[in-house]
Amino acid sequence: MSAIVIGLVFHGLMYAVQPALMAEMFPTRMRYSGVSLGYQVTSIAAGSLAPIIAVRLLETYKSAVPIAWCLAGAAAVSAVAAVVAHETKGIDLADVDLADAEQTGPESTELVDDAV
Repeated sequence: MSAIVIGLVFHGLMYAVQPALMAEMFPTRMRYSGVSLGYQVTSIAAGSLAPIIAVRLLETYKSAVPIAWCLAGAAAVSAVAAVVAHETKGIDLADVDLADAEQTGPESTELVDDAV
């Protein structure tokens, strides 16, 4: 019971910041699609392959150590991604939308004006 509670605390800490971080990565016109696509594709790819890889490693090496190394590698990739991610503190999302409208052309400006 203690392991589950402690695990859920760390799980909650991880998922608490994820929606805000993901929402700030995309301009308004593609926010729902971008967040959903990234979240769902990642869960399908990682969620389906991780158990298969773990079983294959256990069958091959007869030890859980390679599985631990695989998880450590995934954690390292996550840590690098967190460090490299752009800081969005203090950035107005309307400015992100205007920059997106300038890059995509005048037809998307109407969408930004309607949203504001």
